[in-house]
Amino acid sequence: MYRILDVLKFIVVFVLMGMIVYLVYLFYLTWTHPEVDIYLFNTSPYTFETFLKSLEERHIPPVDEHERLYKVLQRLDKSYLGNLRTHTEIPYDYRFFFRQVVPEFLQSGEQTPASPEQRGTILATFTRKSDYVAKLLRISGPDALILKGVRKVKGYTKRLEMTATYTSEFQYPTGLFVVDGQVLNPVLQAWDGLAILDSSGKFHIRNIENLEYQFRRYAIKHVHQDYLDFLKLAERQRFSIFQSHLLISNGNIDKSLDNTEPDRRRVIFQDVSETVSIYDSFNQKLTLYEAADILKEQYAAMYAMNLDTGPYGYCGRYDNDQRVVLYGGKGQNVELTNVLVFNYK
Repeated sequence: MYRILDVLKFIVVFVLMGMIVYLVYLFYLTWTHPEVDIYLFNTSPYTFETFLKSLEERHIPPVDEHERLYKVLQRLDKSYLGNLRTHTEIPYDYRFFFRQVVPEFLQSGEQTPASPEQRGTILATFTRKSDYVAKLLRISGPDALILKGVRKVKGYTKRLEMTATYTSEFQYPTGLFVVDGQVLNPVLQAWDGLAILDSSGKFHIRNIENLEYQFRRYAIKHVHQDYLDFLKLAERQRFSIFQSHLLISNGNIDKSLDNTEPDRRRVIFQDVSETVSIYDSFNQKLTLYEAADILKEQYAAMYAMNLDTGPYGYCGRYDNDQRVVLYGGKGQNVELTNVLVFNYK
């Protein structure tokens, strides 16, 4: 008799422990998967329709429902849309976001860039989440001796290198030129393109006429104090900076570029997601306007800057310090003055 009671006690304890574990598991799922409604014995997908229905039925306080929506948006998935694309009852205050913004988010997420070696005339593509470190070098002499900057980054085995900006008749980088916070050339050129490499090695293109940092605008072409303050900022933040022609600004092509002679073009550009890509026209000779038009129409470029080609148009790819591709060599008796390097894995 006692043995039977012991067995029953064991079964009851085992069942209770199992229920506790299951409830803890449900709580964990509820916390980690806000996109799923967790019930005792089943689950139900949480879509944006669920969010709108809950708001309309007012079963859950709006603040809680919006907090949950924010968590769901962290893991955006096509299945969350439900029938919203054809849904005609979306409240006005949510219509724009669910009909236009979210579908565009999903579309941009599906466009996963190929690896740098697989993009044809696109030599490389680096998203904001890509593990890369960009470096700017000041070099000199026939052996391209590095005078300022660091070419290689520990842990990164691959590099894509290219000439960044133009070289003056005095064998010096033209335009504003800063390496790791040291201002090497303070002389501004007329060009509107400004490439800024932040201290973590991420690459950014900015219009010099619309230059902002932490909600402050710097009119460095027009206001002396802004010019000085921006260079002090570059020194403090250890920015690397070079200047060049801006072909596309905020999605608009500079129409004056059509006056340029057709030539091989190498251009660095960003799209709306700030994905950085390097384009090379190779044997196709283009005006700067034609190159910009290709980048806007085929790659949705928002900002694009010209890189130096011609006799100074060096560009090569390296793997474990071995050059695997030479896309462009420098001309005879040409000494490079600057190189832009992308270290990646």
